[in-house]
Amino acid sequence: MKKKSFKFLISCLLAFTVTSSAFASVTIIGTRVIYPATEKEVTVRLDNHGNQPALVQAWIDNGNPDEALDKINVPFVLLPPVFRMEANKGQTLRIVYTGSNLPKDKESVFWLNVLDIPPRDKSLANQNQLQMAIRSRIKIFFRPARFDAMQATEAASGLIWHQGEKANQLTATNNSSFYVNVSQINAEDNAGRKVVSEKGDMLAPGETKSFSLKGLNANQIKTNFHYQYLDDYGAARNVDAKISQ
Repeated sequence: MKKKSFKFLISCLLAFTVTSSAFASVTIIGTRVIYPATEKEVTVRLDNHGNQPALVQAWIDNGNPDEALDKINVPFVLLPPVFRMEANKGQTLRIVYTGSNLPKDKESVFWLNVLDIPPRDKSLANQNQLQMAIRSRIKIFFRPARFDAMQATEAASGLIWHQGEKANQLTATNNSSFYVNVSQINAEDNAGRKVVSEKGDMLAPGETKSFSLKGLNANQIKTNFHYQYLDDYGAARNVDAKISQ
């Protein structure tokens, strides 16, 4: 009964959740998790930077942030799923792969969720209080046994670029078996003015995506440009690229 009541409480809180780490007392150390298939488990560190304890729930999803918790089916066990974090203390999460079938010829991606539920202010016990739970999410990349970090770097550096269907777009094709996170495109037009992309995006293995440039047609930029991708540690890396004809 208590377990069902707690699940109901969490479901209600999710309706009033802010998905942002900017205001969270409980933060995830790192911006992504790489899970090599050769490892029995990987760990993720959390820190509570607040001056109050927090109730925390953690779970993994397939990419839909709004999916009901009892509907999620992922090949991982996350321990502990619910816990109390004291002020200015840390907590380690263990992610254990259950061995369910995942592709062996390409990466798979999942999402780690951490819900920070602040305590009620006892000094305002007789007043109505609006508590806002804050959710942080980072990607989990499950990497098959025959792949390594060097190959991931080569994949991110090997995107194929073309003129997009729209005049202000460039398209990138990821022919690799890895996910590639493009954070920004930097180019120059024929007059030497700087041009940047409107936003970044993630390309799945075998996927092609378009990137819009701010205020300029792609056919007005120089053939040679560079883009940034995020590596296994979340650091931005520059790559020199060329628009293929």
